[in-house]
Amino acid sequence: MPTTSPALLAKRCQPQPHAQPQSVVSAGAMGSAIVKHLIHAGFTVYTNLDSRSTKAHQRALGAGMINVPLKTLLSMSNWILSIVPPGEAFAFAQKLRTVLAGLALPCAFIDCNAVNPETVRHIGGLFRETPVGFINAGIVETPPREGWDPTFYACTESGSEQVLEEFAALSQCRLKVSLLKGARAGIGDAAL
Repeated sequence: MPTTSPALLAKRCQPQPHAQPQSVVSAGAMGSAIVKHLIHAGFTVYTNLDSRSTKAHQRALGAGMINVPLKTLLSMSNWILSIVPPGEAFAFAQKLRTVLAGLALPCAFIDCNAVNPETVRHIGGLFRETPVGFINAGIVETPPREGWDPTFYACTESGSEQVLEEFAALSQCRLKVSLLKGARAGIGDAAL
């Protein structure tokens, strides 16, 4: 069974009427760079480093993440951003879907992985009959760095546009978000 990259929870330090959503991402190069933007925007970022390498621990903690058990992380999050190696994306979503049973549910699972449209549709299907929304958000280009921010191209299935609009609030964290909407937009479009 492949290991999955750790997940992170970013939570607004000082709740506000229109506070940023909580987020979950991985501790790889892209995830760590995105976390730095979230921390700079005032989020506290948690991760689960179970079964991860020493290098992953160092990268996560160096980015400012706090290690917590997976169930704790998931029960506290509103948004789960999955940024894992493409070959682990489906297994990671399955693991989270299983662990979510019986917990306070997040608003949405956002698949940000470089997977093909068919795979992302299968991942979305895991959440179809749950109250958890699903967003397909392809990240285009390299990890964020000084003077450069990649773009999240995000889409969802018809009827879930509200959760997509809420996801666009990440643009307030210096993360570019471009929503793919309209009659012909749907899950898998951001994977193209």
